Amino acid sequence: MKHKLLIILASLFMFTASPAFAQDKVSHQRNELVKVENENIDEQYEVFDDPYDGQHHYYLSVGHLGMGDEVLQVLFDPICELFIPLGNNLAEALAMLEQLKEFYKSTPGTTMEVQGCLALGFPTDRLETVTVTARKVLLRRKLEFSLQREGYIRATYVGKSDFSSLVRGVKVYGKIHPKEF
Repeated sequence: MKHKLLIILASLFMFTASPAFAQDKVSHQRNELVKVENENIDEQYEVFDDPYDGQHHYYLSVGHLGMGDEVLQVLFDPICELFIPLGNNLAEALAMLEQLKEFYKSTPGTTMEVQGCLALGFPTDRLETVTVTARKVLLRRKLEFSLQREGYIRATYVGKSDFSSLVRGVKVYGKIHPKEF
């Protein structure tokens, strides 16, 4: 009985104390513009707005990264996501998405570098270089988003059809919300 009372009191303290700790951090919101789910690999990709400091911040989430080498990737971190900053207005975001969509047409093996961050839940200011590589696997075009970490490659793959769906969704969102351009 005493243990149950202690657990209840500790739980109440944690729930009432947690808002006090949260006030020191920047308030983040993940306002989803478009989300695409790839049921074949149980992954989802998302374009969202994280408004803070009176400014829009658009991001692309390419999902969770596997770990391995150039040949084999094993998903071992289902918590952290790779975020690619797209810009501070919808026009910049759409331009970056169109640039990435155009990169699908590149010769397989061609690479480009973008900035991104691997983080839990929300993007951080700790940006690092992400290598984007055009791939062609069994007649399907994909982009590989990868980071080098501790001698391993952390990577995820986004198919062209999923990415095209994201771009179309952002265009529709822009038509509904023209003030964000």
